[in-house]
Amino acid sequence: MTQTPPPINPMDVRNDGTWSVQDEKLRISYQNGQESVLFEDTASISYKCLDNSSPNPLYLGLGIFIGIIIMFATDVEDFGIAIDIGCVILGAWMAYQNPLGGKFDNVAIETRGGKIICFSVAPQQGQAIMEQIEAEKRKWESTKK
Repeated sequence: MTQTPPPINPMDVRNDGTWSVQDEKLRISYQNGQESVLFEDTASISYKCLDNSSPNPLYLGLGIFIGIIIMFATDVEDFGIAIDIGCVILGAWMAYQNPLGGKFDNVAIETRGGKIICFSVAPQQGQAIMEQIEAEKRKWESTKK
């Protein structure tokens, strides 16, 4: 029996984009296209902070490699082992300081029909952008009354 993988939550995937308002439409521009939604069709706006970073294995491998080279190049075994351990620790520290992936915020606009339009922004910017979009929606609603 085969299991189907769980559906991918669009709020968990990085998809860099920018937003703009034209007339009564909210437009989201991506590198490969654009989506738009009428303000009157907008049900909710939210954001989520994400961290998809992982340690960079290049630095850990480099620390181990340099440690092994130094260990074989030194005559004193204890000194070589100490240097080797130090290089591995330095490599591990560098791997965590220079992660792959990274942090970002996702902003999601849900329509009344249930469609979710997500775009990624810089870390710590999701809430501010969500509030700016909500302010634009309030401006539009006030002009319609």
